[in-house]
Amino acid sequence: MDVVTAAEPSCQPLADLRSARPEHQPTGTTWAALRSGHGPGGASIVLTSLAQGEAKAWMTELKAAVTACEDYSIASQRGWSDRAALVALPSVDVGDESLSFSATSHHTPGESQVTTIVRTGGSLAVYLTPPRGKQLPASLMKQQHEKLAAAGD
Repeated sequence: MDVVTAAEPSCQPLADLRSARPEHQPTGTTWAALRSGHGPGGASIVLTSLAQGEAKAWMTELKAAVTACEDYSIASQRGWSDRAALVALPSVDVGDESLSFSATSHHTPGESQVTTIVRTGGSLAVYLTPPRGKQLPASLMKQQHEKLAAAGD
């Protein structure tokens, strides 16, 4: 477990995606590696359940952070740090709301990781591609959204 902090407070919601102690504390979290039928894909998904209203609040903060933090720096309690350039991407038409962006680390120029976050009620599904990966298919995100929506009924 690692605590991640952004250099700029307005970027902390982005750092919280990688932190063991985000401002919006999850009630449950799980993750999985996503692989295509043609070998390792390297993509992953993190599903996070939050208390009433917390997922929506975090999404609002994330949208503001992607707009404000075109270049952001983070550091961890374990001693690693990173600086990345962010570019907002068109959101996918899935879930109650969604957000997509690419992040290019200054350690690996030319290799962007695409992150798409889909909110379904009180849950966030965070989809991450490997560096140089393409955004995951919206159909995959839609299937997960439907499962989360059904579980919440």
